Amino acid sequence: MEKFCAPYISYGKRTFFGLVAISILIAPPPQAWAASVNIAVDTTLSTDSTADDYNATAGNITITNDADISFTGNDTLDLQGNDGITVINNGTISTTGSRAIDARGIANTVTITNSGTLSANTQAIALNTVTNFTITNNVGATITATETAINTVSSGGTIDNFGTISGTGTTAQTFQLGTSTGGSTITLTNHVGAVISSAGSSQAIRFNENTTIINFGTIKNTGTGGSLSYRANDSTVILKEGSILVGSIGLPIAGLTGIKLQIEQGFGQAYFYSTDLIGAANLTLEDLSGNTVVAGSAGSVGQGANESVDELLGLRTFNLRSALKRYSAFPKQSGKNELYAEPFSFYSKRGTNNTVLGYKAYGAGINFIFPLKQHKLDLLLSVGHSELDLQGGHDISRNNFLAGVNATDFASLGNFKFSGFFVAGMEWHNGDRDIYTNTTSTGKLNVTSDYTSYEAITGSHVSYSYSPDDKNTWKTEVGLTFAYSLIQDYEESQYFTWEERDFVQGSIHIGEELTSKINDKLTVTVGAELEHRTVLSGREQSYAINGTTVDYKQGSFWESTAAGRLGATYLMDDNTLAYVNIDSRFSNHTRGTYGISVGMKLNF
Repeated sequence: MEKFCAPYISYGKRTFFGLVAISILIAPPPQAWAASVNIAVDTTLSTDSTADDYNATAGNITITNDADISFTGNDTLDLQGNDGITVINNGTISTTGSRAIDARGIANTVTITNSGTLSANTQAIALNTVTNFTITNNVGATITATETAINTVSSGGTIDNFGTISGTGTTAQTFQLGTSTGGSTITLTNHVGAVISSAGSSQAIRFNENTTIINFGTIKNTGTGGSLSYRANDSTVILKEGSILVGSIGLPIAGLTGIKLQIEQGFGQAYFYSTDLIGAANLTLEDLSGNTVVAGSAGSVGQGANESVDELLGLRTFNLRSALKRYSAFPKQSGKNELYAEPFSFYSKRGTNNTVLGYKAYGAGINFIFPLKQHKLDLLLSVGHSELDLQGGHDISRNNFLAGVNATDFASLGNFKFSGFFVAGMEWHNGDRDIYTNTTSTGKLNVTSDYTSYEAITGSHVSYSYSPDDKNTWKTEVGLTFAYSLIQDYEESQYFTWEERDFVQGSIHIGEELTSKINDKLTVTVGAELEHRTVLSGREQSYAINGTTVDYKQGSFWESTAAGRLGATYLMDDNTLAYVNIDSRFSNHTRGTYGISVGMKLNF
């Protein structure tokens, strides 16, 4: 019988072949350990990978990433200087090495749209010599690096951020924007809701010549560095309404020209931006909303109170004069003491234009009038509380009183009668305003104020009455009113201080009134009035922002108004008279002032 014997294989050979088999079984797919993947045509990457890198070997192609591509070496996606490449990232492109996307050396155009995550140790995106790049970081997308998230050297193009771009290292700067002197420009727009942040000792954004930065969102440095740093000529920063800036604005190089800080936070909006400047005179400050911007740092304070002090004092004068008109029309009883008590309320709204701020004012109070019949004088007391909501986030709460005397019909000549009054008092103001500032971690700050003002109002008028029958009376009135206000020095809790200001206003008015007796108990009054008021002295306000003084002379210092009222009185009994009154008032400034008052005259 024939024998078959297996060939003898030594122990060493068996061991070798066994190791080869095991390595084949556990080896990853070829792409995962390959040194590089070359891309020469439009390509969509959809498989997660830890490949060394991906290299674009041709221009005018689109590379779309829907996967998680992570690398622990140098550059994850290298465009190798090819022109016209579009990169669309919907996934993750990251490296613990140098660059997530290396777009250096490209001569003309490159487009990068990120809807996912780009991250790197050194630079998430690096460009140089590109004349027309476009980078878009969409809502919810992130671009982050330990050192510099986006670095452009001698390049030109646009960056639109709708998501988050950040530098996370202790020496990080989020952007290094540099353009050549050959005319290339860079425009970086940080849109509403977008965030550019740094945690490092360098500025969040360092930028060179021919750069424009437009901020609608948030630019902040949570480390020890600043937010922005001008590094060369001809560069502009525009802070749009609602934008947040955290960290000082730096200009570490003297003698630069064509550098601007433009602020457009809204007319009447107060702000204070700290600057760290060398050659500070070379930085041009501009407020695009029409506010007065103060150099030193960059500050502005809403000046709505400059006109509202005048207008609201004029409104108080009108309300007091109207109350005295109503009182003079009430029937008087001899031999009895009388007390006139009138609760009142009002609402006023002023529109805005490019020279005056809008506001809403509303309040309530009570007027008391007590006749001193033996002296033909009336004692007056008016107390009230009001709120002033100014455009630009400035609110003032006010408590006030006025006390004085009234002389109704102190002289007469036929149907002509002469009357006058004088009151004086105080007003306590508690204000707070929200300002934009780069000196807080939120980019905003609430500042408060507490101050007192003193006021005096006097007026006189002559009236002519005509009664065509025993139920109707026409009354025509012409009068003059003068008011004085003194506001003491005060200091807001941060940055803003004010010098004492006093002013005098004067007005002339003419009115017509019809009183109709409906029956023995009910009387109805309809009236109208025209008034012109102007500030006679004290139109200038001196203030300081962080120690830098300025005199403010703008604003509107005159007002013409038309007013109408409807009132009714009801004789409840021989000792009690009740009334209700509705006023409306319009002017070239106010969109409308409306008031209602109810009152009672008591005999005792």
